[in-house]
Amino acid sequence: MNIDNLIEKYLKLTKSCAETDYTDKKSVRKNNSAVNEMYKIVELISKNDNGIEMQKFAELLTVEENRTNLWVATHMLEKLNIDKKTKQQALKIINKVANGNGTDAMGYKSWLINYKLKN
Repeated sequence: MNIDNLIEKYLKLTKSCAETDYTDKKSVRKNNSAVNEMYKIVELISKNDNGIEMQKFAELLTVEENRTNLWVATHMLEKLNIDKKTKQQALKIINKVANGNGTDAMGYKSWLINYKLKN
């Protein structure tokens, strides 16, 4: 699969996650499966270690629909060896969510603490 196909699939997976109904077990399982597939895509990009592919994937940091930018930011920081500018862009997206209210903010505050401990 080339990078364009991987990105197309990733976008479909973020849409699936955005449509999750957490009161429905089947929907939650579908969400969990989508997240696992997203990680597999990022792993493929990581294994290829291709700067052009990573740059194309990083372009998704500007896609707010279905919170794609948040998924990409998290996955890039966790799994890819990215340049300083991209890292700062990804951290800015995560910090914005962490500085909000609600369960997402709490989750990403915790995520940032763990990230900073590891990096």
